[in-house]
Amino acid sequence: MNPIYKKLMEQHGGSIPFEILGGVQQEVYKKNKTVRRRKHSSKRRSKTKQRRRNRLNPQNYSAGTIIRSNGQLMKLSPNKQWLTI
Repeated sequence: MNPIYKKLMEQHGGSIPFEILGGVQQEVYKKNKTVRRRKHSSKRRSKTKQRRRNRLNPQNYSAGTIIRSNGQLMKLSPNKQWLTI
């Protein structure tokens, strides 16, 4: 065994800490973490949600079809118009 390691083993009771071996530097603990700055979204415009009425295309359904839309039952008339039930 290398005499340097043997001496360190005697000093520290059989196991050499990583800090002494050079595996961990003490400066890492003292060094402050960098603070990330938030990017300002001045260029972005906030998108406002617009509520659109869910209009079902009557051409995709046959007459007499019943569908629940926005919590209401809708029936397709023979004239291809949605009627609330």
